[in-house]
Amino acid sequence: MITFLAKAEGTGRVVNWSRFKQGEWVDQSRISLTPTTVIPDVIVDVMEKCESIDPSCSVEPLFPNGFTTAQFDISIKGDGFAVNCGRRLARGLFPLNPIAAEFGSNYDVLVTISATDQKVEEAIAEVVSGKYQCKRR
Repeated sequence: MITFLAKAEGTGRVVNWSRFKQGEWVDQSRISLTPTTVIPDVIVDVMEKCESIDPSCSVEPLFPNGFTTAQFDISIKGDGFAVNCGRRLARGLFPLNPIAAEFGSNYDVLVTISATDQKVEEAIAEVVSGKYQCKRR
């Protein structure tokens, strides 16, 4: 098992918040009348790597964010591996700056990878540790 904390550099995707809570990833414009949630680039990169390993992998919200918290946890499960990603608001002077949650670069992402094959663990970890500032746990 590999665990580390990665500093996001930007927003990877903006998705419909109501659909995200139900496990659906529906891209949406920031200029919308319905609520959105920001998916940091770290999580998008992990999802893409997992989908390249197992195109039928599933992505499920474990603890979706809400009106009182900006953090969420998701689980990505594929054949022989599982990855948990936890989005944590770490920068942006929230709650003094209420729009801090709208920028992916204000988040840290806790990534935990487990796989039956160590090479799969390392391949997923390399996608993040090779691109982002990380602290290994």
